[in-house]
Amino acid sequence: DFVLFREDPEFYSCFHIREDSRHTLYTDKMEFHVLELPKLPQELKEGNSDILLWAAFINSERKEDFDMLATKNPYISSAYKHLQVISQDREKRLEYEAREKAIRDYNQGILEAEQRGREEGKAEARTEGIQILIADHKEEEIPKEKTLAKLQKHYHLTESQAETYYIEFTKENP
Repeated sequence: DFVLFREDPEFYSCFHIREDSRHTLYTDKMEFHVLELPKLPQELKEGNSDILLWAAFINSERKEDFDMLATKNPYISSAYKHLQVISQDREKRLEYEAREKAIRDYNQGILEAEQRGREEGKAEARTEGIQILIADHKEEEIPKEKTLAKLQKHYHLTESQAETYYIEFTKENP
């Protein structure tokens, strides 16, 4: 809540990172938005920009100001509702935080389940590939030693692991 650029009357500035001598833009994915709240106009007019509305929302101190800004922008209205909930009594705030945590935990659980599913799918596909290689070699009457060597090479298996798969998929006993 201070003035950073005294010579500039605008309350809003947007900065990008550029190389010093060539002025090449580093990336269009990063910007710094600065709101100098003391420079905000005292009165809001009809048709104000969203940035001005957000700055006024951040700078508001009275319920009437919050209510008025909430009617002008649906996103500010949503933010105001969240602000009201978390500003209520301690019990309500704890309920809100618990609900938000439950949502985050649920989303994380879904993400982890998807990751496990992908890993299980890869493992199944690998096992299926091993089974197909063994069946093809058996059908073409390729010697067991060559099949085991190919399994070790292509699937990065130890000799013991290759032997175990060979026995499992040919039902051969040692």
